[in-house]
Amino acid sequence: MLNRFLAISGVIFLTLLPLTSASAHGDITQAEPAADSKVLAAPTEVSIEFDGKLQTLGNESINSITVTDNQGQVISSPVSVVNGTKISNRLLLTDITGLVAVHYRIVSEDGHPVEGDYTFTIGETPTLYAEGGEEGAETANGISEESGSNLLVKAVAAIVIIALGFGIYGLRKK
Repeated sequence: MLNRFLAISGVIFLTLLPLTSASAHGDITQAEPAADSKVLAAPTEVSIEFDGKLQTLGNESINSITVTDNQGQVISSPVSVVNGTKISNRLLLTDITGLVAVHYRIVSEDGHPVEGDYTFTIGETPTLYAEGGEEGAETANGISEESGSNLLVKAVAAIVIIALGFGIYGLRKK
């Protein structure tokens, strides 16, 4: 009975651990303008930085950013520029307001294609200057201390689950 309990506890503990070796690269670490941000004027370019180097194949365009206005009109250059972990694209129209959509497609250093979308708004009070000071600025740039896996929390949860299991096992044995 104790062996079964230990096996179940081990499985629960392992499910709480992050699978970092199996996770693919291609997560955004920073975007300018940031997702869901509000800026007063249109930027001259949009850039996204990822957690790993982007692959390139000579002059072939395998990584791209496409920016569209609220009418669906493409307002970015047809060619994106890759520099290590960062991809950027110049905006052709900067006299716009409203919701702007960013679509990206990259090939991460591990060879996996990654696609995604986010939006930001032009012509409103910037999120960067909202209440919250430095914390608000970090959130606007996509930086958060609470993001990602928190190994300490998971370890404590696993210990609590195991302790409860031993407690239940002890009660059943009596």
